[in-house]
Amino acid sequence: AQRVDPEEIEPDEILELRGIDDSLAVFVLSTYGEGDPTDNAQGLYDWLKDSDADFTGINYTVFGLGNKTYEHFNAMGRFVDKRLAELGGERFYPLGEGDDDAHIEEDFMLWREGFLAKLREHYDIHGSNIGFLREYELVSFSKTPSNVFTGEVDRLNSYKRQRPPFNIKNPFMAPIRVHTELHRGGDRSCMHIELDIADSKLKYAAGDHVAVYPVNDVAMVEALGERLNANLDELFTLTSIQEATPGKEHPI
Repeated sequence: AQRVDPEEIEPDEILELRGIDDSLAVFVLSTYGEGDPTDNAQGLYDWLKDSDADFTGINYTVFGLGNKTYEHFNAMGRFVDKRLAELGGERFYPLGEGDDDAHIEEDFMLWREGFLAKLREHYDIHGSNIGFLREYELVSFSKTPSNVFTGEVDRLNSYKRQRPPFNIKNPFMAPIRVHTELHRGGDRSCMHIELDIADSKLKYAAGDHVAVYPVNDVAMVEALGERLNANLDELFTLTSIQEATPGKEHPI
């Protein structure tokens, strides 16, 4: 396998893959700004947009890196995936899309799992021939650390210590003041529910979103812990073994 920065080659060199038996091109591409390619992929984008090159016989797959808060989510990955097919390329595995506003590493790992399964099937590779490096080390704590993740969207302890401004990543835990069943019919029920946002500095407008945070059934959790012989009071963390981008040292 060879890793190549698109800025370091001429785009038409990709066509040389036709002369290599069982070759496969994997494109990992970011989208910048308003659906634009990154600087190092600008030449590839311009060439593909205007080219009538014949990609027949070239297997490829694409994974795009983007952010759904932008209007043109993963535009570069989608463009390359579609354009290569239009030019005759053979899509080896469906386009994958990572969302940096959510869990981009998880998006990639889920896509990679399916991609590697297809790779093994296509090239008749047995699982023992593919090696994996452990990415994270499990570390248990003998003493309770000062900061413990308990399911917060973004900021630790944000559910217990509520501080504005409140938004999708820092939700206000509004208490329920009124909960009345208006009527029931069959297996359906109509509820009147009022949430108290008096201390939030939020102003409700029609169409605003309300998220419901469910709580797991305690008896079911304890039964599962007993079945798995797991200590449910154990505190642990997963720490990246290899050098990681600041803020990405832990998967959660």
